[in-house]
Amino acid sequence: MRVLAMDTSTEAMSIALIEENDVKMELNTYTKIKHSKQLLPLIQAACRAINWSISSVEAIAVTRGPGSYTGLRIGVTTAKVLAKELRVPLYSVGSLEALAVNVKEDGPVFPFLNARRQTVFLAGYQKGEAWQTLLPVGHYTLEDWLDTIDEAFPTGPLYFVSPDASLFEAAIQEKWGERAKILAKEDSHLAAHRLLEAPFREEDADIFVPEYAKLAEAEEKWQASHPDQVAAHHGSYVERAD
Repeated sequence: MRVLAMDTSTEAMSIALIEENDVKMELNTYTKIKHSKQLLPLIQAACRAINWSISSVEAIAVTRGPGSYTGLRIGVTTAKVLAKELRVPLYSVGSLEALAVNVKEDGPVFPFLNARRQTVFLAGYQKGEAWQTLLPVGHYTLEDWLDTIDEAFPTGPLYFVSPDASLFEAAIQEKWGERAKILAKEDSHLAAHRLLEAPFREEDADIFVPEYAKLAEAEEKWQASHPDQVAAHHGSYVERAD
């Protein structure tokens, strides 16, 4: 089966073309250029490089979040459109689960992404034939996630993986010292070819939406200033944006 896998959940972007579990082509970008301007050209360039027709793709895989609101919208929307046009299955993978794949050692793995204002999107996993969720995906303050992990795992090594690890490395090292094992930066990016190594699920392209794990900043401000309307409607009035 030919699979197009893509990740747009961070500033970096990754797409991979995979056939029968063999990575035929992977392209990664680490620029400030908007994903909306790069994603389709990158997919087309990858297909041309190995003489694939986009119509030969038999499945689409994409990260569903959490991560950048704008990035997730672009990736998920592109994946949905391609899956519907090509009439192929659409699969999603949690961004943090895809990150956790990078850690090969045994032990609790805590993938995280910077969510601004000293907060992170974080989860905890014990990997194996059947992954075990140790800490559910959530939006945590620095103090909360440090204390939560410390209480649940008082002994043994703790593995952390994140492209944003440098922002929190000092706090992690201060909390756990040598117990904390932080994956090197070059091994801590979301690579599209890793998506099929993580737990994935099939999605309905008509109703699939990203999993943001928190409100956008503009939405938080709006809801804070309109509590009566929020309570009445239980809904979102503000478009998510980075």
